[in-house]
Amino acid sequence: MGISAKLKLLESSLNLNRRDFLKISAIASAAGLVSLKSRKAEAFAYEPYLKDDELSTVVTSCAHNCGSRHMLVAHKKGDVIVRLSTDNGTYQGDAYGTDTEEMPQLRACLRGRSYRSRLYSAERLLFPMKRVGKRGEGKFKRISWDEALDFVAKEMVRLKEEYGPTALLDQSYAGASWGVLHKSDQIEGLQGRFLGLFGCRTSSWSVPSYQGTTFSSRMTFGTIKDGNEDDTFAHSKLIIMWGWNPAYTFHGGNTFYYMRLAKQRGCQFVLVDPQYTDSAAAYDAWWIPIKPNTDAAMMAGMAHYIFTNNLQDQAFIDKFVQGMDAGTMPDWAKNRENFKDYILGKYDNEPKTPEWAASICGVKASDIKKLADMYATTKPAALKASWAPGRNAYGEQYNRMAAALQAMTGNIGVLGGSSEGVGKAWQAQGIAYPYDKSTNIWKQSIKSDRWAHCVLNYPNLKREEIGLWPRSDATDGQIPNIRGIFWHGSDWFNQLTNINKEIQAIRKMELVVCMDSTITPSGLWADILLPITTHFERHDVALPGALPQSLLER
Repeated sequence: MGISAKLKLLESSLNLNRRDFLKISAIASAAGLVSLKSRKAEAFAYEPYLKDDELSTVVTSCAHNCGSRHMLVAHKKGDVIVRLSTDNGTYQGDAYGTDTEEMPQLRACLRGRSYRSRLYSAERLLFPMKRVGKRGEGKFKRISWDEALDFVAKEMVRLKEEYGPTALLDQSYAGASWGVLHKSDQIEGLQGRFLGLFGCRTSSWSVPSYQGTTFSSRMTFGTIKDGNEDDTFAHSKLIIMWGWNPAYTFHGGNTFYYMRLAKQRGCQFVLVDPQYTDSAAAYDAWWIPIKPNTDAAMMAGMAHYIFTNNLQDQAFIDKFVQGMDAGTMPDWAKNRENFKDYILGKYDNEPKTPEWAASICGVKASDIKKLADMYATTKPAALKASWAPGRNAYGEQYNRMAAALQAMTGNIGVLGGSSEGVGKAWQAQGIAYPYDKSTNIWKQSIKSDRWAHCVLNYPNLKREEIGLWPRSDATDGQIPNIRGIFWHGSDWFNQLTNINKEIQAIRKMELVVCMDSTITPSGLWADILLPITTHFERHDVALPGALPQSLLER
């Protein structure tokens, strides 16, 4: 493009008439502000841009609780991390460049590899802070560690003396602190140990992420350790990502790598999700958008198509499944409802046809039939029913329906299939201070999302209303008189439901302490903010895995 053409283009883009444009051009040229000569771009994203041989490296891992915790390599200049990389085989002995199914690289996901931005975030909490405004206003002033610890200690003693051993609610959870030494966890964590030894602790149980799945897994499989290991995905011929985005949440070790192997071997991918995700793009998945909280209906429509076309794996059903049809009912339940007759409409005169499902979930009946046929006739096939669609009223029915589809097609217990509910069949465990009744004491334990109900209605409550966990000591059955909260690596105001009710309850608290690396939505309601380190700033041992053994066995 010539100079004249460039000037005309610039004139047009600035929306100037030609006289004004020429005046501006002449003034700018005279001042040396305009140059049509090209120059070589020499800037770097960081200056100076340090080369690898100028940096030292430390091998660590991600600490996020997505069930993976893959390798991270910190490249640092002095004590400053300049960049992060991940596994390339170097740290598996003499295996540089190795990336095979037998010896895969443990590559971190994008969330883990971006941790530098969190580590050096302007939002890091660097000093103890004390509330100076009304609770919830988010107004704090900096105080010393001695002031903060003295204030908290005096209030702890006062609340215990005035209200008894249940006054302090311990809400610590995994978050981004899941190590063998430093552990933020409801049962085995350091905070629970501290409050337990102090003798004033109401614990909490349950994880809102997967309570529907937990119930379903126990009712269907008798355990929540019911999942396939992720390396089996490499052998799948069809993977249905139901409400699952493994690009962001692995749910296990090296998931994306094994799914890539499956894709290279000809596996078909399907995404059932209201949103089109990065995972769908990466695997060229058939995207089926669905109305939220209608997943069970669509699955019922798939089951109807499979039954009416006799596509079920009857041999598998007869050998391993109870309650699928009249012939598999146990003796004590003969002549009661079975799954097949429910789907066919025998009991309510409402066959759960694909057309019936389409009117509820917004997916075309033809697509429901097509997916059902693919799933029933492709062997082996993995229906990965993730936790997210179960975070609704009656969400457990979605997971139970998924388990029924997995069972009726014979895709449970086979290489390349999937029966996962909550946990894997096996996972590594490790903690420096195992749970025992003499140290991790709790006086009562309530369901985490019922804490506000407990506070607002004390003492006029039944234990069932708050999921009060049975105890064998003198406090068994007592409704906790909660007057203070300790948050550690946990953000209830971000995670739990009915935030308005939580705000009412938090205003009744006499002490709220929040320990985190940044000021979270929960922290805005605290009396005292205490900064904590990230996993880059302490020594620890990391292991893969999603849940502690004690929680799995509950």
